[in-house]
Amino acid sequence: SSCFFCQALMKLFVVLVAFCAAALALDAVGEGFAGSPDQVINPANWHGTWTANNRYGGQMYACPKGDRLYGVYSNAGFFIGRIEGRVVEGTWYEGGRGDRNDWQGAFRIELDADNQGFDGFYHRVTQDGTELRWKEERLGAPWPSNPTQDQCLVPGDEPLLGNFYNEAGQGRESAVYSLCKDEFDQIYGSFGSPDGFLEGWSVDDSTGFHGYRYDSNGRSGAYILRAVSDTVVKGFYWRGRLARQNIETSVPETLHRTSYTSRLDDCERVGPGFLRRLRGPTAAAGTLNVSMVVVALVAFAALLF
Repeated sequence: SSCFFCQALMKLFVVLVAFCAAALALDAVGEGFAGSPDQVINPANWHGTWTANNRYGGQMYACPKGDRLYGVYSNAGFFIGRIEGRVVEGTWYEGGRGDRNDWQGAFRIELDADNQGFDGFYHRVTQDGTELRWKEERLGAPWPSNPTQDQCLVPGDEPLLGNFYNEAGQGRESAVYSLCKDEFDQIYGSFGSPDGFLEGWSVDDSTGFHGYRYDSNGRSGAYILRAVSDTVVKGFYWRGRLARQNIETSVPETLHRTSYTSRLDDCERVGPGFLRRLRGPTAAAGTLNVSMVVVALVAFAALLF
């Protein structure tokens, strides 16, 4: 009977040891095998090619650089965001004309646990914070899993101001581009072959541009540019406004630098030049107020003399 009692105790001891081992294993799994309840099995990976269904169709390229995420979507707009784990918050800019605030805004997106999609929202400045959903999925082959910094329009150190020439299409000559910026952060430029001009706004220390493009053949459309190195500017222009049905008209643009400065006369060679202001209602009101002050001073001087 004593032997039977010893065997029973031994069996009970084995069961208790097995139970404790299982409990420790489950606890380790719950803590990511490192004792940290915040650790995840899949580290956040934003780098890749994504759908752009909630923008204008096509695809989106995203590249992390340090704690920043840079990217371009639908050949229509580019964005800059700050990475905090699985969340990115930042600003976006699109090609367009008229009120600048129709073509820029903020966003917040969060990466799924499996790194295969993200969900969040964006809004336009002129829509008073109305949130529009931004939900996309990662694209597989043949799309690159690690797009280049040029594909993501990651900016270089130099602004996109100065003189450039483009990569001519078949049967065409390279065109010269001259790009200048004024004190209101507007960018204006002229180009040839055929003659035309661009006007819009400076972004990110003038390494980026979003606006519109016109040529003498009657073609015009949304336009974005980004200085991706000291000597190269890349971007896209559309035939017409940004719309899902127009995405097939978007054309890539590459400009090569010939100088870091340009004369104002060269920049304003074609089109209305900087006199056609794009500053929006607030700045326009400021201009009107100044004009009224000038008129009042002139009238007062006339009364005196």
